[in-house]
Amino acid sequence: MKQIIILLIAGVTFFSNCSADGLPESIHNIVCPETRPMMCTMDYKPVCGMSQDKSVKTYSNACSACSNKAVVSHVSGACPERVLSAEEVLTLFSGNTYVAVIPSRKLKMTVYVDPDGSMRGMQNGHKFNSKWQINEQGEICVSYKDKMSCRIVMLQEGVYKKFKVTEKGEKVVLVVYESFAKGNIHNY
Repeated sequence: MKQIIILLIAGVTFFSNCSADGLPESIHNIVCPETRPMMCTMDYKPVCGMSQDKSVKTYSNACSACSNKAVVSHVSGACPERVLSAEEVLTLFSGNTYVAVIPSRKLKMTVYVDPDGSMRGMQNGHKFNSKWQINEQGEICVSYKDKMSCRIVMLQEGVYKKFKVTEKGEKVVLVVYESFAKGNIHNY
């Protein structure tokens, strides 16, 4: 019995400086049980669940997080959101192809972001070319009709999103990035 208790205590870990996934330091991490719940209550006590691939997502409660077989652990409270730094934005985009959705227009696009400052892709069945750069504030700037528009990129509940910040300080989602792959995988 002592061995089981020791193993359980060893299985419960603490996050320490988890800047990669945005989780705060020293939060008690609860490991999901091997036998997953089949049904959960509808109560709202949000937890931030971490999947095997280290991505995070907010779930309504611990039971709903652990019912997802990909989730290995969770912490109390919703997952934090954070604005990416210029270095993180550069690493995320430069030399990579992304698939994204523009929610307001229900458009899906696939784009290669060339390190030379050009972008090439397909949106709604049409090929396009554009320019990109990162400004001093770490925003990604993309040209549209010869005008450069700069926006913040955030990690929100494990998903990268591009936001416009209104004059009132409200964040409006412009783009939701579904995936990133190394290189120009579609030869754009």
